[in-house]
Amino acid sequence: MRFFLPLAAGLALTFSACKKSDFVKANTDQKPAGQKLSTHNVVNPGNADLAFNAYNNAFLVNSGGQTYYKKSISDGTADGTWVASLDILVAEDAYERTGSAAHKTLVNNLCTTWLQNTPVPWTWDGWNDDIGWFSLALIRGYQITNNSNFLTQAKYGFDMAYARGWDTQYNGGGIWEQQPDKTPAGEPINKQALSNNSLGKVACYIYQSTHDQNYLNKAIQIYDWVWNHIYNSNTGQVYAGIDRNNVVDTGSAVYNQGTFVDYANLLYQITGNVNYYNDAKRSIDYVKNNMTTNGIITNNAGYLNTWGDEFARGLGHFVRDNRMWSTYYAWMVQNANAIWNNRRTDYNITWNGWDQATPTDNTLTTSKFASAVAWLQYTPGAQPDEIAGMHYVVSNQNGVAVDNNNTATNGAGVVQWGLNHGQTQKWNFTQNEDSSWNIVSQMSWLALDVPGGATTNGLQLDQWTPTRANNQRWWVDKQSDGTYKIWSQATSGALDNSSSSVNGYKLVQWGWNGGAQQRWLLQ
Repeated sequence: MRFFLPLAAGLALTFSACKKSDFVKANTDQKPAGQKLSTHNVVNPGNADLAFNAYNNAFLVNSGGQTYYKKSISDGTADGTWVASLDILVAEDAYERTGSAAHKTLVNNLCTTWLQNTPVPWTWDGWNDDIGWFSLALIRGYQITNNSNFLTQAKYGFDMAYARGWDTQYNGGGIWEQQPDKTPAGEPINKQALSNNSLGKVACYIYQSTHDQNYLNKAIQIYDWVWNHIYNSNTGQVYAGIDRNNVVDTGSAVYNQGTFVDYANLLYQITGNVNYYNDAKRSIDYVKNNMTTNGIITNNAGYLNTWGDEFARGLGHFVRDNRMWSTYYAWMVQNANAIWNNRRTDYNITWNGWDQATPTDNTLTTSKFASAVAWLQYTPGAQPDEIAGMHYVVSNQNGVAVDNNNTATNGAGVVQWGLNHGQTQKWNFTQNEDSSWNIVSQMSWLALDVPGGATTNGLQLDQWTPTRANNQRWWVDKQSDGTYKIWSQATSGALDNSSSSVNGYKLVQWGWNGGAQQRWLLQ
């Protein structure tokens, strides 16, 4: 049965006694490294690297052609199934921060090994949230590596879980947490945030990767059900679940809040519907105001696997994408400092109890250390400037905007169009460890790209599957007049509108001359 444990600072925690755990779970003209950042007395900017390297030193195994995270410091057995997926998500967080070729290779090897050890079909696993974590690690792995097998298996996982799990006989819809026909007698049969929000995120990522409207439709359908049945739109609390008699389990968990925040933010980025933004922010504020101990997210419960990693992702993506650093950065730093100050110094790893010293217990499972590493990947060492996040990129010369020409076609030329604030004109700026920027369309989810890295003046820029190769890396430099020079790491060519104001005219690269046609506003 399911019951509640009261925690400090008004924190309520839901615990499942019947499941294994309740988590669920260049060239010579190259720009010098290091963006200009506002000063702040904060966590060391190198701690994200140190934490991820420490996590790998403690738990990562490369042996016999396989790459995996072991179960604990003292147990060299490979972590398996859904718990291994949680481990892999942390490596994907690290790649997201760095764009490192080594991290990309690591993600590819981890996902490949995981599939070797956990091949389809997955029908043996009756827990639909497990399938959600499987598929989430794989779809993010696909977006990082472009390994098509990861996409294929992520789609398989979502399709299987949705087909068997989406049920309208009870509760008007929603996905079963554990399939009723696979639930032992006497155990609860319900629909939980765990299964619905994890699989909803998967559907969003598959849509980004394929533009198959079917997946977006299902993502919205699942979200609407969650919103109406297990989300408190007044407070931002995400409830644990609902049973067949429509009795709501009002327990709270930080990971449920986080998965919902990430889900809502994904739908906001995809659709532009501000209601999703409002839901995400409300749920972040619920955690900040109700689920901390003196501001720190912490939980030392022994049965838990992870606790805060999904919230780290949701908060990190929301703050970055929507340029909310001034609102949340100090709180992110407060938690980052608690994590680092309470680490186990012989391994530099921190468990879920961020407000207390990490035990020197080598039997603690790997996933108990995932949340701390994830949080540090999303907390920069200094408050980012105004570049990171979503922008309309507008010509200072004539007010036309960079536009992806309303196409999701790989290799399609990027054009200019009168500013209309549509999805085709939204570009998300994210940074690499070398301080260069990735500029990705929020309509196509393809990256601004110099075709083939060619240096030709007048070459039209295109959009291409994100690879974070140097022909997709851009230096973004603020000029004395407040405009920006946007220029390619690969070619040094600057984004140029050819002094044209014609809708649909090509945008090109051209050697920097400082003209108005090369100066851009980020709005």
